This record gives sequence, C-alpha cells and structure tokens, in this order.
Amino acid sequence: MNETIAAGLHLPDGPVGLDDGRVALSEMVDDRRCLTIVDAAGKRHEVARPGGRPTGVAVDGDGCFWTAGGPENSLVRFSPKGRTLQLIEGSDEGPFIFPNDLAFGPDGLLYMTDSGVEISDFVEGFGIRPDFLSAPYNGRVYQIDPREGRVLRTLATGLLLANGIAFDAEGLLYYSETLTGNIYRQIVGGRQEIFAHVLRSPTKDKLNGPAGMAFDRDGTLYCTIYGQGDICLIDQTGTVSGHIPTNGLLPGNIAFTLDGKYALITEQEHGAVERIPAPRPGMPLHMPSI
Repeated sequence: MNETIAAGLHLPDGPVGLDDGRVALSEMVDDRRCLTIVDAAGKRHEVARPGGRPTGVAVDGDGCFWTAGGPENSLVRFSPKGRTLQLIEGSDEGPFIFPNDLAFGPDGLLYMTDSGVEISDFVEGFGIRPDFLSAPYNGRVYQIDPREGRVLRTLATGLLLANGIAFDAEGLLYYSETLTGNIYRQIVGGRQEIFAHVLRSPTKDKLNGPAGMAFDRDGTLYCTIYGQGDICLIDQTGTVSGHIPTNGLLPGNIAFTLDGKYALITEQEHGAVERIPAPRPGMPLHMPSI
C-alpha cells in the first residue's frame, strides 16, 4: 500500500509539491470547489474558492497559484494568500469549455489542456455520466502568455478528452488523450505525434485512460491511468516499462515533491493524496516569475 498523507478530500486533482513538504491541490465537487494546501501533517487549509470546477494547479516563481476550471470555465491566478489576481476566459476563437491541466514551459509561457466537452455532458453528480462516450469532444491545447493574460496559440484540436500535460528535459510538450489512451508529443508549434499508447483495454462503459503526467530526471514519464488504478511508466522510446499500483482505481494526477524524492498522487476513489518513494528523482517543474 502507498502511504496516504491526506484523506477526506473531495475529488482532489492537480497536485503541486511546495516547500516544507506541503502540497497544493484542487477539490472539484460542488460543496468544496476550492484550492487547498495540505501540510506535512496532513492538515488541510483552504486558500481560495474559485468556483467552477477547479482541476489543474500550477505555481509560478512568485508563489502565486494558477488554477484551471474557475468561474465560467476560466483560468485563474491567485496570490499566495488566495486573492484573485487574473482571470482568463478563452481565446479569440471562443471561451474555454473544460479547462483541465496546466504546465509552465521552459519559455516561461503557460500551457493548458481543455478537455473540450461541456461539464454537464460529462459529469453527473459525483461521477462520470454513463453516456460519456456519446458526448461531443473537441479537446484542445493552448499556449498562454501569463503576463498579458491571453492565449497566444492553439497547439492541438479535436482531442477526445485532453487531460494531462508535461514538458520533458529537452523542452518537448506531452499531453494525454484519455478516451483513446494516447499520449502525444510535439515540438511547441510543430506537428504532434503519438508518443505512447497506454490502455490495456479500450474504454467502453466506464471511463479509463491516461490522465496526469510528470517526468523524472532520467526521462521516464509517469502517467496516472484513471479507472485502471495504477501509474504507467514510459521510457524515452515510448515503451511502457512498468506499472506502480495505486490504493484506489481513480488516480487523477501526479507530481513530484520539490526535492524529487517522492511522487504525489491525487486519488479520487478515496479522496486521498498518496505518496510513494520515487524510483528515480523527479524532474523540477518550471516556475517562472510573472
């Protein structure tokens, strides 16, 4: 069993390792819909309530929190104390639909996946709608200037539930497509290619597929497989090299602690944050000052 460092969370997602062993994350359900910090003792502290359906979380070099899925499906920047500083609602092509995950790139810009489906067509109560496969999807990946607060480019469209996002040590961009089981790779602004396929069996009546992602310093990609109850390890050739089981079937996202020694997993079946010793040290995230 993996170590549980926090429990009683309400659909947690988007973990980010902070200093002093703290973890920033989001809680998605209606009675919370908040940005939360969990300390080393497992105590929970609410930073802000953006509303909406907060999912991915990123932290910049000023200690501010970026949360995907704020009010009216926006991207929100909060001060370290939870004051709203900035709100981005969409691009020139239209509003965001279902902002999902975030990652700062080596260029100092912010990258975001949009699952591309209306939340009401995908979620029912606390779970996934039984007819989720019949919903219309147009998942996207956006490049965003965090200083100007605007979308610069749409890097991908037509994805079937765009989900996790990460950069490798060479600056290549990766993002997951949950319904197909594909993980894509591209030079920013270039043509995408399928880097890996990670589903053991195709999605049918229950949602399962790749979700959040993080790299270690040796170039191995760690990807949570929602509905399958594990973390898939993928080497630099796109080959699945191993699996790490999680305590529940619904791991949503993954991040490494700042020192790279542990992987943090938000697990939604049990509303918990799990921690495991990293097989290899985690790669540091980009955290530019804005």
